[in-house]
Amino acid sequence: MITKTLKLLCAILIFLPVLVEAQDINQEQDTTKSNLVVIDRADQVERILQGREGEVLILQGNVLLHQDSLFMQCDSARKENNNLTALGNVLLQQWDSVNVFAGRLQYYGDTKDAYLRDSVILQSKSQKLFTDSLAYNTGTRIAQYDQGATLTNDTIFLYSKKGTFYLQTDEIYFKDSVYIQNEDFELYADTLLYNTKEQKAYFLGPTRIDLTSGSKVYCEGGYFDLANKLALFTENAQYVDEDQIALGDSILYDGNLKVVTLLHNASLSEPGKEAEADTIIYKEEEKLLTLQGNAFFKDSIRTMHSASLVYDVERDKLKSNARALIEKESQFLEADTLDFDNETGLGYALGNIVWKDTASHYTIFCQQAQYIDSTKFLKAYGDRPLLINEIEDDSLFLSADTLLSVEYRNQSDTFRLFHAYHDVKIFKSDLQAICDSLSYSSEDSIFHLYDDPVIWSDTSQFKADSVRIQLANEKIDQIYLKKDAFIINSEDQILYNQMQGKEITAFFREGEVDHMLIKGNAASIYYVLDESKAYIGMNETLCSSMLLRFAGNTVKEIVFYDSPKATFHPIQDINPESFKLEGFEWRGAERPKSIEELTKIVWQ
Repeated sequence: MITKTLKLLCAILIFLPVLVEAQDINQEQDTTKSNLVVIDRADQVERILQGREGEVLILQGNVLLHQDSLFMQCDSARKENNNLTALGNVLLQQWDSVNVFAGRLQYYGDTKDAYLRDSVILQSKSQKLFTDSLAYNTGTRIAQYDQGATLTNDTIFLYSKKGTFYLQTDEIYFKDSVYIQNEDFELYADTLLYNTKEQKAYFLGPTRIDLTSGSKVYCEGGYFDLANKLALFTENAQYVDEDQIALGDSILYDGNLKVVTLLHNASLSEPGKEAEADTIIYKEEEKLLTLQGNAFFKDSIRTMHSASLVYDVERDKLKSNARALIEKESQFLEADTLDFDNETGLGYALGNIVWKDTASHYTIFCQQAQYIDSTKFLKAYGDRPLLINEIEDDSLFLSADTLLSVEYRNQSDTFRLFHAYHDVKIFKSDLQAICDSLSYSSEDSIFHLYDDPVIWSDTSQFKADSVRIQLANEKIDQIYLKKDAFIINSEDQILYNQMQGKEITAFFREGEVDHMLIKGNAASIYYVLDESKAYIGMNETLCSSMLLRFAGNTVKEIVFYDSPKATFHPIQDINPESFKLEGFEWRGAERPKSIEELTKIVWQ
C-alpha cells in the first residue's frame, strides 16, 4: 500500500509542471512583440527543453495562436522558438477577409512564411482557392501553388497547374494549363492574370475561348470582363463562328448584346466568301455583318467595294450604306447605295450609278437600277439613263427613259441583249436616231427601232414604221426600213431628194450609202446635177421597185423595175415646195446634235 502511494505521488510530481504551464503559458510569453507567435489556447501544453535557452512546446486540443492580426487554429501543434507545425483542421485567419483551411501547416514566424498541405482551401471574400499544397506569406499576403489549383466564386470555375495569388491587389497570376468556365464560355490558356475584385481576366499568352453560342476566339493578349461580359482580344486575334473566320488587330466582344467588333485590318472569311474593312461588326443573334471603312466583300457571285457595307448572313443579302462598287468578271457596278439579295437573286442600286462591261465595251449611267447577277440583267431608269458603246475610233451613245440589259448564251458564245424604251435617242458620229423603243443584240450587231423611228446619217433621213440597223466592224452596214419607208436626202434643206416604198434597204460602205433597194410602190424625186455640180432638173419616178447606186452621196445610176413612169422637170420650172411625196416630213430639228442632248443630266 505504501509502495502504490509513493508511485502515485511521483507521477503527480512529474506532470505537475506541465499542467501548470498549460495554465500559465500566456503569462510567460512577451506579447508586446508583434512578430512573436503567441499561444492563446490549448487543452494541453507540453514543454520540452532543448539546451539552456531552446524549448519545444507541444500543444494538444483546441489550439489557438496568433501573430499580430493573424490567428491560427488546429487540433495539435508543435511550436519551436517562433516556428510552428500544426496538424488537423488547420485554419489561418487574417483580417476579416482571408481564411485558409488545411490538414497540415508549417509556419515560420520570423519570415511569416506558411506552407499548407492536404485539402487546402484559401477563402478571400467570395473567392475560394482549392489545392493540395500552398505557400502563403502572411506579411506580403501572397499565396503560391505549383501542384494544381481551382478557383471558384458564384459564377466562375478556374484551374491552373501553377499560380500566384496577390491578396492585397485581388489579383491571381495563373500559369500552365489554365482553364476557366462559366455560363457563357470556356477558356484555355497558358498564362493569365485574373482580378478577383473586378472579375476581369487578362490574357498574357496564347488563349482560346469557346463561347456557349458556338463561337471560338483565339488571342495572345487582351482581357475578359466577366462581370460585364465584355472582352478585348489582341495580338493575332481570331474569331471563329461555325465556318466563319474573323481576324483583326483587336477584337471587341459584347456578351450581353452578342456583338463582335473587329478593329483595324479586319477581315472575315468563310467558304466562298471574303470580307475586309477597317472595322467589321458582327451581330451573332441577328447574323448581321457591318463593314465600315474601305469595305470589301467577295463571294462566288461578285466582288463589292464601299465605304460601308451591311451583309445579312441569314438571308444572304448585301447592302451598301455609302458609295459602292461591285465587280464580277468583266463587269462593274458602282452606285451611292447598293442592295443585293442572294435569296431572290435581285439587287438594287441608287444614285449616280455606273455599270460597265469591259469585255463588251459597254457603259451605262443612271440614277436607279435593278440587277440580277446570274443573268447579268440590268434595268436602268431615273433621270434619262445613258448607254455608251465604247469603240476604238468612235463611240455610240444611247439614252431612254429605261434601259434593259441581259446576257445570254448560244452553243458557242455569250452575248448581250439591250432594250430601250420611251423617248429613245442615239448619237454616233455617223449616225443619229430617235424612236420610242429599241432592241439590240451583240450576237448579230443589229438595232431594231420601233414606234415612229427616225434615223439620220450624213445628209440623209430614214423613216418607217420600224427600222433595222445592221452594224459590221462597228460601222453601219445596212439600214432596213419596213412599211411606209421614206428616205430624204438634202444638202441644203431646200431641195430634197426623196425615196418612198413599202420597204427600203440602204447598203453602206465606209460610212456612206453605196446602193439602195426600194420594193413595193416605189416612188422617187431626185434632183439632177451636171458635171459642174449645178442643178439642171428633177426626175420624178413611179414603179414597182427600183435600185439606186451612189458615189459620194450622189446618185450615179437608177434601175427601175416593172413599167416605170418617169418625168423630168427642168430646174427653172420647179417649185421645191410643190414636189414632195405623200408622207414627206423633214425632222432635222429633232436630230440629236450632241451627247448632252441625249440626257437631262450631263454625265461626267
